[in-house]
Amino acid sequence: MNLRMQYARPRNLEQATALMDALGTGTMVIAGGQELMPHLNYGRISPSVFLDVSGLSELQGVEETAEGVSIGALTVHRQIQTDPIISKSLPLLAYAAKQIGGGRQVHNQGTIGGNIVAMHPLYDIIPSLLALGAQVQIAGPEAIEIIPLSKLLTEASYQLGAKELLTRIIVPPMDSAQSWAYKKLKITTGSYSSANAVAIVDSAEDLNVRLVVGAVTELPIDLTESLAAEMKNSPNSELDVQIETACNAAVTDPISDQRGHGEYRKAMAGVVAKRAVNAAIEKLEAK
Repeated sequence: MNLRMQYARPRNLEQATALMDALGTGTMVIAGGQELMPHLNYGRISPSVFLDVSGLSELQGVEETAEGVSIGALTVHRQIQTDPIISKSLPLLAYAAKQIGGGRQVHNQGTIGGNIVAMHPLYDIIPSLLALGAQVQIAGPEAIEIIPLSKLLTEASYQLGAKELLTRIIVPPMDSAQSWAYKKLKITTGSYSSANAVAIVDSAEDLNVRLVVGAVTELPIDLTESLAAEMKNSPNSELDVQIETACNAAVTDPISDQRGHGEYRKAMAGVVAKRAVNAAIEKLEAK
C-alpha cells in the first residue's frame, strides 16, 4: 500500500478533467468506492492520488431529455431502484438494479458509473443497458463525447479513470407496449451471477426479440442479430432450439470461477436466455 497517497477533490467537471490530465499515471478516480476499496485493502492497487469526484453536480441527478432518460454517473443503485422517472420509463433497469447483491451498503454507496467503468463480467447493470440501447457521455480534457455503450465496451481507445471521465448514461425510454424479463442464475441469495440474460420483446406476432447474455464471458454478448438470423433461417424450429443454437455459437470463450466452470456457464447461457425470452413473451401475451 502506498503510504504517501494523496487526495484531490475537484469542485467541478472542468477542474476534474484538468486534474486527470495533469496528474497522469498513478491517479485513480473514486466515487462510491465499492469496486476500488476491496482492491486497495488487499494491496492489489496502489494509487499515488485518489481523485474524488463524488461531489460533482454534473454527474448527479436523473432527468428526462429529448435524447432519453439521462442518469448521472454518481447515481447509486438504490436511487435507480426507486427513482420515479426510471421506474416509469425504464422498469427493466430498475428491476436489474434490485438484483444487485451486497445488501444496503452496496445499494446506497455503489454507483451506476462505477458499475460500468469496472466492466466486471458478473455485474447486473450492463446487460440491461445494452439491451436498452444505452449511450454514455464521456468528458475529456478537450471535449465531451456521447457514444454507444457497446462501443465503450469493445474499443480500447477510451481511458476512463485515467484521461477521461464517465459523466452520464443516456437511455431511450421503453415503449409501454414492450415486454421484458431479466433472469439471473446464482448459487446463493445475493451472490454474483453464474449466468444472466435480458430479453425485450416488442411484438408477439413477429417476435422481434432483443437478447443480451451476461456473466458467461468477459463482456456481455448481444445475441439480438444472431437470434434474428437463426429464426429467419429456420422459421419452423421451436424458439427454445433457436435460442440454444444462438447461445452455443456465441459463447466461445466462457469464464471459469467458483460460481461455475466455463462449460457449465456456456450451457447455462442457453438456459437463462430461454427463461428470459419465454418470460417476456408470457408477459406480453398477458397484456
